[in-house]
Amino acid sequence: MMLCAILLVPAGLFAQQVLTAREFFDTVAANYASIEDYTADMVWRDERGTMRGTLIYKRPNLVRIDFTEPQDQLLVSDGRRLLVYVPAHNVRLTQTLRDQVGAAPGGIATAEGLALMRRNYNIAYLEGPEPVPIREGSSTFVTRLRLDRRQASEGFRQLILSVDENGFIREIVGTKVDWEEVTMELSNIRTNQRISDQVFQEAGDSSASIEENFLYDPEG
Repeated sequence: MMLCAILLVPAGLFAQQVLTAREFFDTVAANYASIEDYTADMVWRDERGTMRGTLIYKRPNLVRIDFTEPQDQLLVSDGRRLLVYVPAHNVRLTQTLRDQVGAAPGGIATAEGLALMRRNYNIAYLEGPEPVPIREGSSTFVTRLRLDRRQASEGFRQLILSVDENGFIREIVGTKVDWEEVTMELSNIRTNQRISDQVFQEAGDSSASIEENFLYDPEG
């Protein structure tokens, strides 16, 4: 399920020189390396429907999503353990995360996620380096990168990243191994707010039933 910079590229830098796709990607990664935490409004779309909420991230792998759709649903991880609270079924799904980089749901829109993408994917412009509207008629312009996996072990065959003129990833479109397409949109991004680690403690109704390790065997 899932996975944005205070020291941004100076305004107009991308217009002053033509960067290769990898150089552009590296500039975005450098922006994200300066972020300690961020919050953003998130929309997630897949074949099952649409989810909306507020995403909170803190380096290196703390994440929390408070959903408004489905209402009151929660995803939170302290980097060692993931919890998904589903009030509609009164259940808390937990998962002990494997001890490896990127195992916890920090997402692609982080310094750690981008470092993994650089190593494991071929990077090119989707169409070219020129910014285009993120949607028809939108005032938000983005440059789109296409990332194609180098090895079959990667969970996504392809990723399309839309990066705005300030260096923020505003949309990620991923094609999974089974060809399912998922989309994550980020807006209203706010960085380096000194978010406390307490935000990422497990929450939800403590009386709800618990299902342990619902994704995989942590020892596997």
